[in-house]
Amino acid sequence: MLPIVLVSGMAVATSGAGASIKPHDLAHPTKALCKAGKTYKVGYDVFSSSQPFAVSVSTSLVAAAKAVGCATVLTEVDNMNGPQAIANVKTLINEKINLFVDFQVLAPFQPEIAKLLKAAHIPAVTIVGALLPGFPSLGLDPYNGEFKGMTALAAFAKKKYPGVTPYFVGGAEPESGAAVLARYLGAKAGFKAAFKGVPASHIIEVDTNGTQSTAYSAAKQASSRIPAGSVVLTMAVNDEDTAGVWQGVTAHGGFKAVLAESFGGDSYGMSQVCKYPKSYAGAWDLEPQTWGPTALSLVMEQENGQKVPATTSILGVQATKANGLAGCK
Repeated sequence: MLPIVLVSGMAVATSGAGASIKPHDLAHPTKALCKAGKTYKVGYDVFSSSQPFAVSVSTSLVAAAKAVGCATVLTEVDNMNGPQAIANVKTLINEKINLFVDFQVLAPFQPEIAKLLKAAHIPAVTIVGALLPGFPSLGLDPYNGEFKGMTALAAFAKKKYPGVTPYFVGGAEPESGAAVLARYLGAKAGFKAAFKGVPASHIIEVDTNGTQSTAYSAAKQASSRIPAGSVVLTMAVNDEDTAGVWQGVTAHGGFKAVLAESFGGDSYGMSQVCKYPKSYAGAWDLEPQTWGPTALSLVMEQENGQKVPATTSILGVQATKANGLAGCK
C-alpha cells in the first residue's frame, strides 16, 4: 500500500521510487522537469468551461505549464457529454499531444478513452471525476474528505442545537461512478458516527445528477418526508450541488434550521460560506488551485521515465468565515 503524506492540508500518496519532485512539491512544478531539448504538448479534456471548480483547475494547469516553460496545454471541453469527450481525445491525439490530463466525469466512457491513450502510447493522469482504467489518478480522498466535512458540519449543528438529532439530506451522483458515490457515502458515515443510533429515516439520499438545479428540485421534493420544526443538515458532492440541496430544503420551509457544509472549495462555495455564515458551517476546501500544477507534475514525471503514485489524494482543510480560509471580505 502506498504511504500518505500530509503537507499543508494536502494528503499526497507517494511511491517508493525516487522522483525529481518530492511529494509535497507536486503542486509546485519547476523548470527542473524540463529535459534538454524536449517539449511537452499536454492534451486536456475538461467537463466544463464555466463550473467554478473546473475553471480553477484549468486555469492553474495552464499557468503551471507557462511557468515551467517547456509545456503547452491544448484544451477541449466536453460539457458532460461522454461521446464528445471521446471525440475530444481523438482530436487531441491527431494534434500530436504527447501527454494527457483527463477531467472527464462520466465513468461509462472512461474505458474507451483509456483504450485510445494506450494505443497511442500517451502517458496520462485522470483528475477524479471518474477513474481512467490503467492510469494514475489525482483528486480528493472522496470517502474520508466528505466524512471530515460532515464531522465539521455535525460539530457546528451540535453547538447551535445541543441535544437535537437532526435529519440529513445528502446529494449523491451515482451515475458518475463509484469514486463520486464514495463522497456521499463518506458524508453518510460521518453523520451516523456523529449522531449515534440515528434512525435510518433521518438519512435521505437525493440524486443530484451533478447539477445545482436538479439538486434543488430533488431536495425540495424529498423534504416532505421531514417533520416540521426539524433541524436539517445538507451536503453534496460539490459546492454547487450542496447549494442546490440547501436551497431546496430551505425553499420547502417549515424547519427550525437548515445547515450546510460546502464541499470542494471553489469560488462559488466560498461565497456561500461568506454570505450565509449562520447556515454554512464552512467549506471542506479541496484546494482546487493545486490540482492543475499537480497533474502537470505527474504527467511530466511519467514522460521523463519516473514512476508516479497510482493515486494522489488531496484530503483538504476546513475553511470558514471565522478562520479566514474562506477569503471573506
